[in-house]
Amino acid sequence: MLETIHIRLDYPLNHVKEPILYHLVKDYRLVPNIYQANIDVHIGGMLVLTIEGKPDDVQAGIAFLRGLGITTTVLGD
Repeated sequence: MLETIHIRLDYPLNHVKEPILYHLVKDYRLVPNIYQANIDVHIGGMLVLTIEGKPDDVQAGIAFLRGLGITTTVLGD
């Protein structure tokens, strides 16, 4: 069974150039779908996306993001 969540990620400046979404796909087997993005290498960034995957993988991916200092806000449907 797969879970899909709608989430907002607020990137601190020091993570803007890192391949964060790559790690969600490769390391946590998640499928991201970006709905909105505003990323600037001088001030940081924001993404609004859905993430789909097995519930345990989704939770592990969110923990990974939070561990990096990326603010994650799960949004309603």
